[in-house]
Amino acid sequence: MRHIEENIQMACVKWFEYQYPQYSRLLHHSPNGGFRNSREAGRFKAMGTRAGFADLVLLLPRHGFHALFIEMKTAKGTQSESQKTFQKSVTEAGYDYRICRGFEEFTAIIAEYLL
Repeated sequence: MRHIEENIQMACVKWFEYQYPQYSRLLHHSPNGGFRNSREAGRFKAMGTRAGFADLVLLLPRHGFHALFIEMKTAKGTQSESQKTFQKSVTEAGYDYRICRGFEEFTAIIAEYLL
């Protein structure tokens, strides 16, 4: 299932780059996932990698929010506990957070946020 999320996310990022080139450098993916050995994982954690961090962040304030975090999920995907904790933390700090379940939903989320 993970590759399905990745493929949807790559399509979303590509669309965003073409649709909003003026903001393309403000959309970021933090490479938290993937397989690492314990030493490398420890280094990433020491450098600030946090469990549950959203898949994408759009660093553009809108509608009273500081930025938009997007967690990509398949139609049946669910958040992990660390993702739920991250969502709670960032929404309490004044950020928008959305769970996105596909390309069409991504385009709608972005359109609504950038209005």
